[in-house]
Amino acid sequence: MRKGFWSEQWYKYRRKKTVWGISFDFIFTALVIAMVFPTSRKVVSATIIRYSMFQPRETEDVIYVKNSDLNWYVEDLEGSRVEIKELRDKPLFINFWATWCPPCIAEMPSIQRLYDVYKDDVYFILASSEPAGTLKKFIEKKEYTFPVYVLRQNVPDIFASRSIPASFLISPEGKIIMKKQGAARWDGKKVKHLLDKMINN
Repeated sequence: MRKGFWSEQWYKYRRKKTVWGISFDFIFTALVIAMVFPTSRKVVSATIIRYSMFQPRETEDVIYVKNSDLNWYVEDLEGSRVEIKELRDKPLFINFWATWCPPCIAEMPSIQRLYDVYKDDVYFILASSEPAGTLKKFIEKKEYTFPVYVLRQNVPDIFASRSIPASFLISPEGKIIMKKQGAARWDGKKVKHLLDKMINN
């Protein structure tokens, strides 16, 4: 290889590209490299998903949960049992997630912002099958304050999902207002409007 080969290639490359094009190429290359390493892959994936999320849509079908659909429980990180059937007097937000799931991680900041506004008027159940210690360590590291619970039994079929995150917004009357599989932006105007409407009614 002759002397100055790479200088010549760089010169040709710069002539073909704009500043934005070069910047994009470098960012893309950095992302590809980051995806190769397991330690950074989850962070990069979650970041990409976070900036491509949309607000969830209101469920078109009219679906009401039955009493039996709420006959299950979770445990908080201290081991105290919480019966879902007792959470009927406010809107109920249920989210199934895991610490290893990039889409779950991506939507959590928006859930935290929603919780900051509605924590007194909405029940939040963020449930995972992972050990309480794993969940507690994750939540403390991220400095989230929304309530996290451990699943101790299989959920009824109406909440079953083949993938996570899976989220459900249920009215005090038991109607499923939103049903979303995959990451979503939960602090948008659409969700807040529906919650305000349920709370004020």
